[in-house]
Amino acid sequence: IFPNGSLTFLMRDGICHKDNAISELGIYGAYLRNKETVIMNEQCGYLMRTKVSSSNEGGVAAGFAVLDSVYL
Repeated sequence: IFPNGSLTFLMRDGICHKDNAISELGIYGAYLRNKETVIMNEQCGYLMRTKVSSSNEGGVAAGFAVLDSVYL
């Protein structure tokens, strides 16, 4: 998968940087059943991660990406 980058303003250490970035959206769900009955099948949330498109790394804790939000 090769996503398109978009021009983005990123803040790091209080300084604004302008760069191409890509975002990754993860959807979380919960599914629980016994043998005959589905007890729960629900969407539980999401996580949006954005990183500079030139980076091969993607860890938020490592400082390569940031947690983001979806604007619809």
